Order: sequence, then C-alpha cells, then structure tokens
Amino acid sequence: MLYIDVGQYYLIFKSKLVKLDLFFVNGILVANNYAELSISDKDLVLNLLQENGRALEFANQQLRADKELVLCAVRQKGRALKFASSELKSDFECVLAAVTQNGKALEYASEELKSNLNIVIAAVSNNGSALIFAADELQSNSRVVLAAVAQNGGALKFAADNLRGDYALVLAAVKLKGRALEFSSNELRAEKEIVLAAVKENDWAFAHASDELRADKDFVLHVVGLKGRALEFASDELKADPEVVLAAALEYEWAFDHAAVELFSNRDFILAAVKLHGLALEYASEDLRSDREIVLAAVKQNAEALIYASSDLRADRELRLSAKLGD
Repeated sequence: MLYIDVGQYYLIFKSKLVKLDLFFVNGILVANNYAELSISDKDLVLNLLQENGRALEFANQQLRADKELVLCAVRQKGRALKFASSELKSDFECVLAAVTQNGKALEYASEELKSNLNIVIAAVSNNGSALIFAADELQSNSRVVLAAVAQNGGALKFAADNLRGDYALVLAAVKLKGRALEFSSNELRAEKEIVLAAVKENDWAFAHASDELRADKDFVLHVVGLKGRALEFASDELKADPEVVLAAALEYEWAFDHAAVELFSNRDFILAAVKLHGLALEYASEDLRSDREIVLAAVKQNAEALIYASSDLRADRELRLSAKLGD
C-alpha cells in the first residue's frame, strides 16, 4: 500500500472550523476531518484570519483579546468584532477598523463607542442602516443622520422623530430611496416637492403621500405623467376619472389594472383607451367588445386586440382584414 501525507488544512464550513488531514492511499485522496473547538496557536489563527476574519470565532479567549489578531480579523470582516474580547470592543482603533469595513459591526461595539461621533459617522457612511445601532443621542444628531441617509435613504427609518420632520434631510433621503417617504413626518408627506422627488425615484412611494395629495387631481395628473403605475395609490375618486387614468396609461400601459371598474363600461373612455393601447380592449365590458367602432380602433392600433372582441366581430371580414393589415 502506497501512503503519501499531503498535510493539514483548515476551512470554515456551516459555522464550524473543520480541520482536514489529507493523504493519498494507492492514488486515492482521503480526508479525515473534525471540528476544532478552540485554537491556541497564534500563528495558525493569524493565517486563518487573513483568509476569513470570522475565524476569530474559533480562537481561544486569550487570542480574542490579542489586538493584533482582532485588527487582522475586523479589517478582513468587520462583523468579526462580535468575537473580540470586551476590552477590544471598547478599543477605538479596533472598532473604527471594524465599522469602516462593515458599518453594521457597530452592533458589537461597546456602549461608549456607540456614542462616539467619529465611530458612528464612519459606520453610517459605510452602511446607513447602521444608524439603528447608534446611541439615542446620535440618532438625533443631524450630521450623523445626514451621513446615514446619504449612504442609504432608508436609514431615515432609524432617525429620531424630530429629524423625520426635517425638510432638507427628508428631501435628501427620498431622492436616494423614494420609499423612505414612509418614515417621514405626516407634515412632510403632504409636501409636493418631497413627494414628487420620492415618486421620481420609486413610484411605490406615492402610497405614503398624504390622503390630500393622493386626492388632488392636478397633482396626481403630474405624478402619473411621470410614473403611470402610481395610479394605484391615487384616491378612488381619481381612479374613476377618465382624464387621470388615460394620463397614467400614456406613461404606463398597464395602468388600466388600477382603474375603477365602472370606467370599463364608459364608451368614450374605452374608445380613447384602445386608440392609445389597442390591447386595452381586454378591459372593456362585454357590450363594448361588440361595438364595431371600438374594436376597429383597437385592431388598427394593435392587430392582436382582435382576440378580445366578441365572437361575432372576430369573424367580421373587414375587421380581420384590418388586423391582418396591421400585422
């Protein structure tokens, strides 16, 4: 039997450190493996940390208190700060290195450093959502919150109530992430400039506008002209307004999905709709699908609309010819 020892290797697998003893037996690679619960060899840990900072989890308590090793770990994977000793979670240099690599490592910093302006700004500049781990007084600090929303508009969610009503800060947030409008004050959800900025970034943001703005016809016409899908969040009254729905459909073909059902029996509306999008014939009432003028307008705009016509009109020679010519 030919035996060749290849050596020992370590890898992290399913949150466990696995040690592999590799060797060849008659040309076949064989591995014995077992979980290593704690490592006391500093050089070995240092080598492992250079590949994966999380390996700090498997170092013994003495090595978790070794600043050199912890710095190596957090520079490679910031959230490895979780496995550092309590003393090093209070060490400015270690924590700064961690949050610079991953802002959310702030979660594992000492309470004292969660109140440190420089540490927290470094954290939220890397990941705005790290604001959730900052001390309360810094969640009320406009400089900190502005840095957070500049990185991630959604970080507004974690700001103190008084800053959710700050016009400039909220405007900056919604320009980056429209749906951050959800976390602004009620007063700012009624501000047209802020709502428009939010909708431009994400049409779903209109869901968080004030009831008054979602029922303001002139404003809604402006909104759906930019983002037709925002019709979904307009007031019920405006979803039944032909002018508003057609304006939305001009920008977004599927806006009819959000129109009031009664419009589908309105002849003038359906005629205008199929001239805009022939396939809108799908939404027409049964009676209007039998209306020759409407079906002809639909197939002239899109030949495929003929499939939504009544059975009698689908067999109509002139309409079939129009559909064929449309192809």
